[in-house]
Amino acid sequence: MARKAQQGVTLIEVLAALVVLALGLFSAAALQWQALHATDSALRATQAVYAAQEAYERARLNGVAP
Repeated sequence: MARKAQQGVTLIEVLAALVVLALGLFSAAALQWQALHATDSALRATQAVYAAQEAYERARLNGVAP
């Protein structure tokens, strides 16, 4: 019996491709989540610095700080 040449893609190959694609998408989503968290953290730190600077300037104007 002669074997026919394979045509198309097997179900296993399709499932493996979907798993690879899903891992890539989940990795990209995780990186995006980390970037969002880092941006939020930087924003909060910047706001804290501005608040501290404003408090220092007020204290300096009132003669409390050097």
